Amino acid sequence: MLQFSALLPALAGVGLAGYAWITEGTGVTGTAGALLALIGALAALLGLAALAMAHPTGGRRRLVVFATFVAAVLTAVAAWFLMQDALTIVMALVVLTILVVAARPPLRTAAP
Repeated sequence: MLQFSALLPALAGVGLAGYAWITEGTGVTGTAGALLALIGALAALLGLAALAMAHPTGGRRRLVVFATFVAAVLTAVAAWFLMQDALTIVMALVVLTILVVAARPPLRTAAP
């Protein structure tokens, strides 16, 4: 259950960033900043999916946690500068989700 619920805030972030980039009237429609926020939200989603479902170990796990954390934080900052408050809050939740998933010990697989 943790795997799917960990992805929900990231999915919401992708949706909100896409909405800001596509929809008229957001004030950032079609701008490079909104596109970069969308790309950052997608990167955070992919990183969380890798952490929650693929269970990397060792140095690869630390790299994925770090890259996903940086993507989520920078996307939250970009959303704040774009004055997209909902996206800022959702990406802050993604940062917290990354920390929760990273604190969970990696799954061990049985030896063949």
